[in-house]
Amino acid sequence: MTAFPKSRELIDIFVADLTNQFSDIKKTEVLRFTFNGQKYMVYFKCVSYAGNPYPQNTTRAQLPQRKEFDSLNDNERFLFLGYDINNDLFVCWDPTKAKSRLNKKKYVSFFCRQNIQDAVEEGNVSAARLTNGDVYVLFKRQDTARFFEMIEIHFPELIQKTSDIVTSEESIDNDVSNSDVEGRLYDVQDDTMVQALIDELIKEEKGRLTIVSECSNTFGKSYPAMFFKEWDAIVKKYISGK
Repeated sequence: MTAFPKSRELIDIFVADLTNQFSDIKKTEVLRFTFNGQKYMVYFKCVSYAGNPYPQNTTRAQLPQRKEFDSLNDNERFLFLGYDINNDLFVCWDPTKAKSRLNKKKYVSFFCRQNIQDAVEEGNVSAARLTNGDVYVLFKRQDTARFFEMIEIHFPELIQKTSDIVTSEESIDNDVSNSDVEGRLYDVQDDTMVQALIDELIKEEKGRLTIVSECSNTFGKSYPAMFFKEWDAIVKKYISGK
């Protein structure tokens, strides 16, 4: 029988390889930290087969009641992360729905699919949808920072004010045009491979956020200093100029 790590052990697994983008790390029954100025509270449980009467492909993690959840601050985002020990990956369910279910029942189940977990590759942050419409996102442990860079794209309800998005994009545009940091792409037309991918996705009538996600996943290793929002800025500029 598989011995699954407890929540505190999962915190140690998650923290082990974090980049310096994560700060103010505090470990109790929950994990608290700051990423790019945003505060988070995270609770971890292992993902396992749901068992009878569910199909073999159905997996789940169960969110229990915990007193620590009562200390969640208004300026903190709550995330429920499941860990697949065989694939060394995390699953994140819709943060808004997870937060709304805190301490409502003794256990609340969040479901996913084993075949989707098995298909996740390092370097890619993958989104999936259950038959009820619920979205969940999967990422290898090595891609934790990339997931947090993209979290507002996958879960746009986390962004509360449209004006905040506009201000952020304007700031990013300035950073991209004036930055001399290596590992960044300043203009889509400076890389024919990136441009070709975007043009192909435009022909397929893909949305901007899908295009940005594809660029980030495909060329993230070529441009390691690029945040997801910076990809969004140069893609938006390129598309608007066509």
